[in-house]
Amino acid sequence: MNSFELFPTETEPKQGETADTDIDVRRPVTPERKLPAGPTPGFVADEGTFQQFNNELSFSCVLIPRFSDHFLTGDIVNDLTTWMKQACISYGWRLDALLIRPGYIHWVMTVPMSSNPAAFMRQIRQQTSRRIFEDYPRFRQKNVSTDFWAPGDFVAAGNQLQSAEGINNFIISIRRYQGVF
Repeated sequence: MNSFELFPTETEPKQGETADTDIDVRRPVTPERKLPAGPTPGFVADEGTFQQFNNELSFSCVLIPRFSDHFLTGDIVNDLTTWMKQACISYGWRLDALLIRPGYIHWVMTVPMSSNPAAFMRQIRQQTSRRIFEDYPRFRQKNVSTDFWAPGDFVAAGNQLQSAEGINNFIISIRRYQGVF
């Protein structure tokens, strides 16, 4: 049986409310405005690791939307959760953890040792992009490509979620590559 654990997601705070962290989700992360250091609520799994067998490899993966104002909030969070589960089951991968924040999606998955990280990331990007553009046409208005996700992805061998600092550095490097800052 798959021991999938879904982490709580964060949505934009309502007027007058504050989020669980000191991040203003309506503004993109910039070099001057970093994610808070240390653990973020719902960011660390129980025990911090997931079971892995000798014929499998685990990877921690992160994707960010191509446009910094395309937030992963509301209904898209539930749909992305469903689509990620479906993709992993379809390809014989195990989704060990999933964390969806307004500015990124982060997951840990275990795959057969013969799996190529570039191939499984391409599959995830294509499957989720197609579904996002079909079900959420508002994202299609600004993004004329077939890929919802920013160029590049973060894939690290291991069965632990990445730190907020590591994700922040990844976001900054991608936005610099895009010429955003």
